[in-house]
Amino acid sequence: MVQNPTDYMITGHVWFWSTGGTLLGMQPFGLSPKQAFIFNTATLPGTAGQGGTITVSHNGRYGDLTGKAVALEPSTGFSFDSPMTPRTR
Repeated sequence: MVQNPTDYMITGHVWFWSTGGTLLGMQPFGLSPKQAFIFNTATLPGTAGQGGTITVSHNGRYGDLTGKAVALEPSTGFSFDSPMTPRTR
């Protein structure tokens, strides 16, 4: 999930990487002010059932977007989330 809490439009991409650093897939997004983007990785070929990291690149200012990744464990019903944190280049 990625959210735009600002008062302007932000566009970007969500990049999905394997634990070994291989690019698994990419999803573009466009967020109007105060809008959220929720993406189910099971719908993107190559990412379903995979572990790794997520990178969000965008044209907004540093730290403008908020978000988190949520992992669901179907067999137990547990969910785990990791907050998105800004990082310098």
